[in-house]
Amino acid sequence: MSRNLLAAFVAFAITLAPPLSFGAGAPAAKSGEAATAALRAEVQTFVKAYVAAGNLADTNSMMEMTSRKEGVTSVANGDISRGWEAIRAEADAIVGKEGSYKISMGTIDVMPLGATHALVVAPITLTVATASGTVQLPGAMTLVLEKSAGTWRIVHEHTSSEFQDTEPEED
Repeated sequence: MSRNLLAAFVAFAITLAPPLSFGAGAPAAKSGEAATAALRAEVQTFVKAYVAAGNLADTNSMMEMTSRKEGVTSVANGDISRGWEAIRAEADAIVGKEGSYKISMGTIDVMPLGATHALVVAPITLTVATASGTVQLPGAMTLVLEKSAGTWRIVHEHTSSEFQDTEPEED
């Protein structure tokens, strides 16, 4: 995704987010800041649990964290899965492979999109055991989350990796 497109999306998302505080007084601002900090912490805990479930190949937990709403999507390195059943079929591909890979996360940035939605952006490193040894692929993950009935669920997921060229360069 180009930086211009991402910048346009972020600007659009910010315009959708309702103001957290209308008052000019410090108590209202402090209360809004506390609510935002609490939401961020809640979302970060959810994301860490999702990645932990992925590292354990716990597809049941991962799918419980995924919305069953129509339109839910998952994009991984150009492959698009639409709908809960399609995402579950993709997730089932990791069953039995726990320990052969690990997803590590960097800083989890959370942008609240109102009280019931959030955008998550985080750098990731996928470490994979291969016959030639361990390979690390840096990448990124974005999630759009929705909170319904007190529970966060993923409505959109996107992961991408920087593939490293394994062919020797010609001089």
